[in-house]
Amino acid sequence: MKKISSFIVLVALFVGLFSSSNTPSDIRNEITSFASILFEDTQATETEEIAINKEKVTVDRVVDGDTVKVEFPSGETETVRLLLIDSPESVHPTKPVQPYGEEASDFAKDTLKEGQTLTLEKGDPERDKYDRLLGYIWVDGKNFNQLMIEEGFARVAYVYEPNTKYVDEFREAEKAAEQESNNIWSIDGYVESQFEDY
Repeated sequence: MKKISSFIVLVALFVGLFSSSNTPSDIRNEITSFASILFEDTQATETEEIAINKEKVTVDRVVDGDTVKVEFPSGETETVRLLLIDSPESVHPTKPVQPYGEEASDFAKDTLKEGQTLTLEKGDPERDKYDRLLGYIWVDGKNFNQLMIEEGFARVAYVYEPNTKYVDEFREAEKAAEQESNNIWSIDGYVESQFEDY
């Protein structure tokens, strides 16, 4: 809607300028001025969207391959459940450690070190039924959720609208991990059973 409105205003400006008695240099100056304002307005909107959705946090500790505790600048600590992925259990209170559960957890701990600053992109809605924050973690410009899939330490799971922003990329990464038999994909039928039989 914002882009359409800007376009209409731009067309109106051109019509007004060329139907007026302005000189060519006056027209160029007014167009340049308007384009500059329009560009700045668009940049401001994009920055606001980024600021709303993403926030710098510090790693408090890694719980397992798909759950991380983070600390916000305010000092508040939250548990983040990584969106669209599921890794094997390594600390479940009622289930045994599953194949590649410890490896997935170790990989997460090696990548997301305690005290490290990273970016949290919150989901929409932001919380699950357990009141955990839902989100994507970005580290060194890389989507960590996707990295877990690429390495074969997680599968694509819990795909619920509207929290499906990166699902297409994740499915592509999963397909590649499966073709390469990476980790969880190296055990025949393991992922298909959703780890339930282990």
